[in-house]
This record gives sequence, structure tokens and C-alpha cells, in this order.
Amino acid sequence: MNKLSRWGVLMIMVGLSLLVAVPAAHAGDFECRGTIGQVTIAGNLIVPDDATCTLNGTYIQGAIVVKSRSTLHADGPWGAGIEATGGIQAQSPREIVVAGSRLGNSVSVTSGGAIIGDPGVAVDLRDTYINGDVQVQSNIGSVSLQHNEIVGSVQASKNTGGVDISNNTIGNGLQCQDNNPAPTGGGNIAKQMQGQCMYFGTIVP
Repeated sequence: MNKLSRWGVLMIMVGLSLLVAVPAAHAGDFECRGTIGQVTIAGNLIVPDDATCTLNGTYIQGAIVVKSRSTLHADGPWGAGIEATGGIQAQSPREIVVAGSRLGNSVSVTSGGAIIGDPGVAVDLRDTYINGDVQVQSNIGSVSLQHNEIVGSVQASKNTGGVDISNNTIGNGLQCQDNNPAPTGGGNIAKQMQGQCMYFGTIVP
């Protein structure tokens, strides 16, 4: 083998060794458009502007972020909800529906509901465990919180599409203010109840 050939082989071997040494890319945010089933998402799940994301039995190792005019459905058939190590953050979404799920952090939905025509549903949260707070604010669509176990507090303020808060177990306080129309509900358990939700259930120590 001449010197040129040996040099070529050497360069190929060096290139291969460098290729093997390159570490795998770290998991980043995952954009959801369409339907995702029983898979694991390693990182935050993002629902982009104007998108619809349907989750059925999905496990998310991070938070769920819902962008403007977007829809999130995590209420699969036969109670096949989702589990996330983080919570849900939504600013100006079209619709958030979550049922039969477990969330490792807080839920915050602001300015939800359709912008044109019937406001529809802004938030429908039911039969779900939330290891944090729930805050629903300035939603023009309807807000429904039913049969949830919420470790932290619940705050509903300045919603105009109607609010129903019923049969939830709340670790801290339930507070409602400046909602028009006034909220409806009952059967809740909380350490304190204030404002428009003062008589919505039982206060426990």
C-alpha cells in the first residue's frame, strides 16, 4: 500500500472515531398536532398556535404549554387520560379538556374560548389529580371544574362564560371574584372558601 492510500485509510478511521464520539442530542420540546396515544414524551409538550392536540394515555416528562387559539383534548375513551410530571399553562387557548388524568404541577388557563362566534368551552377539567394550584382567569368560554383532587388552591376570577365548581377536594383555599355571571357549584371540600364561592361546600381544618 503506498503512502497516499495509507493516508486515506487513516483519515477515514479518524473520521469514524469522531462520528462515534458525538453524543446523542438532548430531548427538546415536542410539538403536538393531531393525535398521540400511549407513548412517552421526553420533555415539554407544546401545542402550537391554531393547532389541535388530542392525547390518549400519553405520559409527558415535563409540562404542557398550549398556545393561542389552540385546542387540547386529554380525555380519551374509557377514561384513558394522561400523566404529566408538570402542569398545564395556556394563554388564549380555544379549548382545554382534561379528564381522568394526573398532573404533577399547577394548571393555569387565561383568556380561553373562541374569539369569534359562540365562545364555547374554555376549560373542562374533571376526575383529575393536580399536584398544585388551579387558576382560571378572564376566560370568555365556559369553565367547569368537577370531581378533581387539587393539592393546592383554586382561584377563578374575571371569567365571563360561566363557571361551575363542583365536588372537588381542594387542599387549600377556593376563591372566586369578579366573575360575571356569578359562579355556580357545591359539594366541594376546602380549608377556606371566599368571595363568590363562599358557600360552595364544606370547610375542613
